[in-house]
Amino acid sequence: MPRYTGTAEFFFAARRAGAHVQRKGLPAALALASCLGIAACGSDDADMRFAPTCPTPHIPAEVGDYYAYAGGKTDFAHLIMRASITRLGGDCIAGGPKMLKTRVGLHIVARRGPAPWTGDLTLPWFVAVVHNDKIVGKHVFIQPVTFPANVSTVEFDTPLTTVDLPVKPTNGDNDYRFELGFQLTPAELAYNRDHGVTAAFK
Repeated sequence: MPRYTGTAEFFFAARRAGAHVQRKGLPAALALASCLGIAACGSDDADMRFAPTCPTPHIPAEVGDYYAYAGGKTDFAHLIMRASITRLGGDCIAGGPKMLKTRVGLHIVARRGPAPWTGDLTLPWFVAVVHNDKIVGKHVFIQPVTFPANVSTVEFDTPLTTVDLPVKPTNGDNDYRFELGFQLTPAELAYNRDHGVTAAFK
């Protein structure tokens, strides 16, 4: 696999990786799964004697915001919803002598626009696993969004996603990192870049 020097180049490569985990050339221990709570992940008491170092997470600025428009127009009058990733959440525990269990999720703020909309609203987002600057796995999730009556802004946490990495849990750095963001089409990505969208996350 090639190495990637820019966020846009990386993002399009991640799109080509597809909406499922790529396992070619990977240890069988690398996997992605949806996890709603600590109890669902499971761990022996011996695995939790210390908090190992987590892979570094990163949100490319171009994919930190999502705009949904009606009628193929991109002016404010046709804006259905804008969503922003404002922060990340997650943790790491030892899953065994050669396994690092990591969990990661997003905190999202969504705002309704002036355009009327009666259908379902969803947000596609992704987690890409990068090892030594190479994309080794990716998964895309769909997050439903509901606005109660007379409420224009909602915020929520996505379910945590569990990623098992075949590395020894230590307090030192490892060669893995996570890239996260909204799964945008090429047109949506170009819109964010052309309009100088400022990422809301910290």
